[in-house]
Amino acid sequence: MSKFAIGEQVENVANDHESGPVVAVFPTVDGSFRYAVDTDGYGARQFFVEQKRTFVVSRQGAT
Repeated sequence: MSKFAIGEQVENVANDHESGPVVAVFPTVDGSFRYAVDTDGYGARQFFVEQKRTFVVSRQGAT
């Protein structure tokens, strides 16, 4: 099972702390996952391995 789901906000902890929503999840032959993320400010999808991503606190639903 993948660590992140489509629609979740994630942040790249390895590099420039790029963030954005997961738009696709791809299983790999070795059993891990890769994620397509619509990174903020770039207008393009970037692909990341699971080990280099972490959740960003979502503000949705907060009162």
